[in-house]
Amino acid sequence: MPIGFQIYGVREEASKDLAGTLKQVAALGYKRVELCSFPGYANSGFGPLASMKPEDVRKTIEDTGMRGESCHFQFREYEPAMIDQSIAYAKALGLKYMIMSSPKEGARNANVTMEQWKWNFDHMNEVGKRIKSAGMQFGYHNHSNEWKTIDGVLVYDALLRGVDPQLVQLQMDLGGTVSSGHDPVKYLEGKPGRFCSLHLKDAKSGQAGGGSLELGQGDIDWNRLLAAAKRSGVQGYFVEMEVRPPKDPMMALKESYGYLQGLTV
Repeated sequence: MPIGFQIYGVREEASKDLAGTLKQVAALGYKRVELCSFPGYANSGFGPLASMKPEDVRKTIEDTGMRGESCHFQFREYEPAMIDQSIAYAKALGLKYMIMSSPKEGARNANVTMEQWKWNFDHMNEVGKRIKSAGMQFGYHNHSNEWKTIDGVLVYDALLRGVDPQLVQLQMDLGGTVSSGHDPVKYLEGKPGRFCSLHLKDAKSGQAGGGSLELGQGDIDWNRLLAAAKRSGVQGYFVEMEVRPPKDPMMALKESYGYLQGLTV
């Protein structure tokens, strides 16, 4: 099980010294990096890297001995005006997976309707066709909003029904799932083959902000969860530590990797 990490948690460090940050994380034992689209996330901490050629990003990753086959892109990067550019960027990076990191803005509002969510599901299917025809797999990343109930229907359940499994794989964020009071194992075991990857972070049920604790510090039974993930066909495991000072994200990555190495899965 090659363990990766999501670069968003160390965006400040990476934007100052991408190569150095990747080498530091690789030295902890991580074998994969999941990127964020540097142009798309220019206003979210990656501005200094926005003009870096994707071929150069790929070489920088490979020079550390890691691989980068998955990347988050923001919703607007999948819209008609930008999707060709995003696909070209992804191909130059050597990606296998293009992940949508959030839905259209309206679906994150407190008064969102199920019709707005269904529009997003239809849009994801169309995007998935484009990505598949380009030789890659499209995926969708949840936060906490997908675990809300609208008109008696859980949005995440509607998502599973509304997207084509061949076109839209799911990347489950464990923090958003567990903090919302839901059991990720239920979904991994109940819907095998639907999940391409996981964002590994610990959380406590009811925790505000979605949860981003070091592994072993929350409610997750990691042996049970990772065993279910393997049976479900999950391919990518990305530790994402969204901790900030006085906590050190590098130390959080180190502690989480060490915890994983002590498991018996």
